[in-house]
Amino acid sequence: MTTQPIENNQAFNQRQLKRIFWRRMATVLWVSFFTAGVQSMVFFALFDPAYLGQLSVFAAEISRLQGYALGFVFFWAFTFSAALFSGLVLALPRTRLAKRNPNG
Repeated sequence: MTTQPIENNQAFNQRQLKRIFWRRMATVLWVSFFTAGVQSMVFFALFDPAYLGQLSVFAAEISRLQGYALGFVFFWAFTFSAALFSGLVLALPRTRLAKRNPNG
């Protein structure tokens, strides 16, 4: 039994497509949030954000709490973009080669 793309399948309506989109977006947000939290814990266990602020080229006086927050936001933005790109690649339509019946 071959599967049809969502656009040609009349069983899917707009409401179901929106649900699928928001479910995927929530998955991307949660995975990126969780990963950013783990990255922040590992990174800041090794490096002190106040000391990193002193080492920077531009003079920036940031507290430890501000450093933790900026680091987490940076890690979250980075992992969100990576997870979003992966989600978009997985949601791309299948090619003709993938649609071909292997038996015929």
